Amino acid sequence: MGLLWSKSSYGKLTGGTFVSGLDQTLSKVVDKNPYPFFKQFLTDVAIPNSVLFGNLTLWGEVLAAISITLGAILLLFKPSVNKLVYLAVIGGLAGGLVLNVVFWFGFGWTSPSTDSLNLLMAVVEIIGIFFLLKQFRISE
Repeated sequence: MGLLWSKSSYGKLTGGTFVSGLDQTLSKVVDKNPYPFFKQFLTDVAIPNSVLFGNLTLWGEVLAAISITLGAILLLFKPSVNKLVYLAVIGGLAGGLVLNVVFWFGFGWTSPSTDSLNLLMAVVEIIGIFFLLKQFRISE
């Protein structure tokens, strides 16, 4: 999961146009969005504040990638790590879950692959969160 977020955030970081072009991207799809509440959110909040939302998305993906990847490596090689590692991975998975849900509402309807990939990632993140919370409680 961390590697998927790494790939996505790397493209946004190196492309250099994600944040500045987000308003145009959202404007192109807002009219056909099938979710009225999300269409309203895009029109009233996200598009007027697209630079803020672009930066939040970009850095949210970077932080999710780092926390999930490094935390998973630490948990894999040393299961008795500090509880902060569990919390970092849970935080990364929760952040990724929010990003997936928002993206699904915004673009999930555009193609079957976009729909299914975001739902699959969300389910894996939910399972990971519950598993890690269970492990976190056992280690207390």
